[in-house]
Order: sequence, then structure tokens, then C-alpha cells
Amino acid sequence: MSVIVSAPASPPALLIVTDVFGNTPAIASFARQFPLPSLIASPFDGEQVQYPAETLAYHAFIAHGGVAAYADKLSSLIHTHQSSLRYAIGFSAGASALWLNSANPAMANLQQAVLFYGSRIRDHRDVQPVCPTRLIFAEQEAAFEPAELVSDLRQRNHDAELVKGSKHGFMNPYSAGFCLKTQERYLKDLLDLTQISAAA
Repeated sequence: MSVIVSAPASPPALLIVTDVFGNTPAIASFARQFPLPSLIASPFDGEQVQYPAETLAYHAFIAHGGVAAYADKLSSLIHTHQSSLRYAIGFSAGASALWLNSANPAMANLQQAVLFYGSRIRDHRDVQPVCPTRLIFAEQEAAFEPAELVSDLRQRNHDAELVKGSKHGFMNPYSAGFCLKTQERYLKDLLDLTQISAAA
């Protein structure tokens, strides 16, 4: 499995790690809104396939090795670009893969990692990130209780929050849980965060 990378002309300052849908037109559009050169990591080989349903995308992701394989590939990507990367944003499986890498010394130069609804974070609560890491969870998850996880992570001194009324996938237009209002709110936060660096 290779991480598919949309490589910018300049060294990337922003790493965007996709969910199981991979490098979609929506992710490409998301990346273009940022004032920093970005790198998009996807779990899939070759050309991106548009999955018509989340379950199909998930099964393809598992067939490519799941979160563990995604995290391994991400590790080498982070190592390659550690001198230029300043921010990382991960979604769902991508957030879980980033979390598994967050203790990696290669991430120490990052000013901020923002991880959205990384459900497998619940299996790795002892991770200690080497960079500031914001964990954002949907209130509604089918497989676990997010409120319990957020409470536990906060007790471990992590920056974790629960988005009231939200469902898994609220940032992704292809997801059944998508919410435009919530996406716009967090996109503004992310743009504000990265514009500070772009102006510096």
C-alpha cells in the first residue's frame, strides 16, 4: 500500500490525511483553501476510486491493511517532510493514523495537529503526542461512546472536545454524517490557525 500524495511545488507545510474515502475532489477543494502548500495523504494505491457508499470505502480501506498499515506509511511520509511540515489535519481513519504517529520525534516541529473523529484513538489512549494536538470527536458514534473517551482523554491532559449534535463524518460531504454548518465552523478555525503562519 502506498500513500498517494498530491505534492505541491514548495515543501509542504500542511499535511492533510484523508478518511477511508481517500483523495476525493472534496479533499482537493479543502486543501486549496489554505494559504500554505499542502500534502494530501490517502490510504489507496494508484488512481482514486470514487466509492458511492461509506461501507464500500471502508471495506476497501480494510483490504489495504486498515489503520495500522496507514499509520506505517504515514510515518515514512512524515519523516521525509519533517523539516517543512508545521500543521497536520486528519479525518477519521486518517486521524487515527496520525494519532499513532503523534509520539514520533519527526512530528516535533509541528505547531499543531488537529484530528477529527479518530475512532481508533480509543484503542491507544496512552499515546503522548510530541506536538500540540487537538482531538475533535462527533457526539454520535455507532461503535463506542465518544463522551466517555473525551472525558478520559481530558483526564490524561489531552485537548479533547465533543461536538454536540454531530455525527461521525461531519467534515466530509461524502459522509452520511456530513453537516455543512459544523464543517464551516471548523474550517474557519483551521484557516485562522494556518493564516498566522502564512503571514509570518
